[in-house]
Amino acid sequence: PYASSLCGACYEVCPVAIDIPEVLVHLRERVVQGGTATRDGNKVVLRPAKGHAAERAAMRAARWAFGRPGVLRTGQRLTSRTRRVHPRTLPGPGRAWSGSRDLPPVPPEPFRDWWQRTHGGKDGAQ
Repeated sequence: PYASSLCGACYEVCPVAIDIPEVLVHLRERVVQGGTATRDGNKVVLRPAKGHAAERAAMRAARWAFGRPGVLRTGQRLTSRTRRVHPRTLPGPGRAWSGSRDLPPVPPEPFRDWWQRTHGGKDGAQ
């Protein structure tokens, strides 16, 4: 169920109007929750999905950085200043994904700095 982007194109071309994206979302939910399933005619018990270890580590790091505005601001500024050395494709296992996609370019300045410079820190909210 994770091999699809859930864009809905399969539903549009299905001659019998099967809502394939909805089925895939349901199957993803079953994988996450775990429980009994039939595989190759045999009943098996699926353990709840925990996700990939690298993904879990990246999400923990993101939670840590997003929870500390100073760390996030420093990271954004450092990223903008080193943007010329950033790769256009990912190394290692990410190479397959970025083989057909370019990583988005890093902006020359972080959004917060741009907003401060262009709007003077005024958000327009009353």
